[in-house]
Amino acid sequence: MADTLTAIKVVAEGQVTSFRYPHFKQGVHPTYDMPPPATIYGHMCSAYGDWIDPLAVRFGYHFCYERRFTDYEHLHFREKDGSTKLAPMNRDLLFNPRLTLYVVAEDRNLLKRLQAAFRSPRYAVALGRSQDLMMYVPASNQHSIAHEVTLTRADSAYFDGTLLNLADAALLGGGYTTVTMPRFINDLRHADPAQYAMIKRPAIYPLQESDEITLSGEIDFWVDESEHSWNRYPELPRAVIFHSFVEA
Repeated sequence: MADTLTAIKVVAEGQVTSFRYPHFKQGVHPTYDMPPPATIYGHMCSAYGDWIDPLAVRFGYHFCYERRFTDYEHLHFREKDGSTKLAPMNRDLLFNPRLTLYVVAEDRNLLKRLQAAFRSPRYAVALGRSQDLMMYVPASNQHSIAHEVTLTRADSAYFDGTLLNLADAALLGGGYTTVTMPRFINDLRHADPAQYAMIKRPAIYPLQESDEITLSGEIDFWVDESEHSWNRYPELPRAVIFHSFVEA
């Protein structure tokens, strides 16, 4: 098994975003705390300016925001007689979102093209709704956008602001939220749902010896040595977990 992995690291920041739960049309629109994989795929295709083979790339991310709040909006519905009806609703929004996205691909040329696309995106950079504009910024200690980073293997790390498979999340001993998200939406607008564990608070792996919970198994992860928790676990690098949009 290789000890290093080359990825493109992209950091996007914005003022507000929202990841709407499916099947809610009126009354209230709650938001996921993290972007679904299908949203990440759409974001990448928007920057690239074309459809990307979902089998050709994998992604991992760290996502955070400052606060959650509720906004009051109106939906516009067109009636059969041509008139417009307004429907008031509450929408949950996330303030000051920040996405650190990692993209890997076996095709080196594709990875280079994606890097160029993030540096000069084809369409407006948005995350969540089309009006939730974002901008790409350099990562910590970097001067360029969408730089190449080498991820490494490690025996320990901290997990935060990311998605894990349910079986892997159990090895952290708890502190996660189970959620069903759209993993991929095909050209017929059919969503492929999948279950994930959202890690919203820092958790270390492996569990400390003093912990009462003893679980067997290993998590397949990489670490970004340039990212460390400034408060709780400053000695540990941040883990990166990669996911696929579709099954091979």
